[in-house]
Amino acid sequence: MFATATTTTTIPVAPPNFKTALINRVFFIRWEQPPSPQEIQLVTMRFRESYEAHRQQLCVVIVTGAKARVPNGDQRKALFKMLEDHRKYICELHLLMEGNELQHNLQRIIASAQLIVTRIYDSNYARLHKAPEDIAPFLTSRLKADGHRIIHDARLLGVFH
Repeated sequence: MFATATTTTTIPVAPPNFKTALINRVFFIRWEQPPSPQEIQLVTMRFRESYEAHRQQLCVVIVTGAKARVPNGDQRKALFKMLEDHRKYICELHLLMEGNELQHNLQRIIASAQLIVTRIYDSNYARLHKAPEDIAPFLTSRLKADGHRIIHDARLLGVFH
């Protein structure tokens, strides 16, 4: 008998636009691009599952990739609404915007202003960071756990690049 081979046509599937991870009591979200409403719903569902697993407030770390576009008005509203709706479940919010170019620095300045305007900013609650290592001391203090280890594990899971 002769071997036969079949060919299949594969439809290219886009890689996911986001990644989530739960390490200790830290919920990580990495956005490669601004999210769709469906992606926000899915991330919200994963966050709620993580909260239910611990039944106590979580630290949240949101990471935007260096190549991420700036969210449009509707996307920003949806993201801020997601944060407002879940604030009572979050003990600390850390935003990390990757990238070192001028545009990334300008985006961090704009994001800081938006946090203040939307009243999400509170120096004891929300912070904006340039590097993952800057988050570690806050996690150590809040969770009484090794924040550097949490950041290391998140890096292994691909949350940080």
